[in-house]
Amino acid sequence: MNRNRILRDHYNTVIYSKQHMDLLWEKRYRTKILLSMFVKEGLNPFTYGSIARGDIHRDSDIDIVLTQSIPPFQIEIILDKNGINNYHREIIMATPTDTLKLYIYLNELESITIPLSKFDKRSLEFYDFGGKTNLSQIENDIRVPGIDKRLVFIQPLHNGHEEYSIIGNEHIAAKQLHVSIDLINERKNVLLKRERFGKTGVFLKKPININESIEDALKSLASKKSIVRKKLRQR
Repeated sequence: MNRNRILRDHYNTVIYSKQHMDLLWEKRYRTKILLSMFVKEGLNPFTYGSIARGDIHRDSDIDIVLTQSIPPFQIEIILDKNGINNYHREIIMATPTDTLKLYIYLNELESITIPLSKFDKRSLEFYDFGGKTNLSQIENDIRVPGIDKRLVFIQPLHNGHEEYSIIGNEHIAAKQLHVSIDLINERKNVLLKRERFGKTGVFLKKPININESIEDALKSLASKKSIVRKKLRQR
């Protein structure tokens, strides 16, 4: 089954099996460990997507996001203190108007994202679109609503979730998630375009060499791309 196939005229109630609940506990326990690393340092990370909503599967990603402005080397210091030193780094800007971000991939299913330029309101709403939770919510087994890549709204229940297609229900979804209708329509159009044409690339992607500092990589990018210089001035 294609988990990302856009669904239309869809409504369903999903009851989680014991196997699903065990996997959810396992994924959330690992998420709690990763979030705790940063909370102990006075930061406010969150995770978003299926881990926050509960509709996980075996290959669900654990994405940790920090929206605070923090020197990237401090993140690497925190990782090193926790025995994490084998990871891959990329600087990514999804579109010309998007926030410049650093992605640190701990493995195929775990990543950390921090902003290298200022998050605007639309960029922050992106995480609300998919559903986001902090450490306290994870510790208290709280799941939150959000929209998945099928354009399906996931509303958690104590033993599963209700789901419905947001196509034709955009205003309802926006109200329930407390995000703008513009954001809902933008994400809907992106995912419908992806369904039609396949996944497209990002505007800017720069892998960082193992011996290269993030600061040096940014300087190199900024010397070549005026849009990067502009974004960095906004920090």
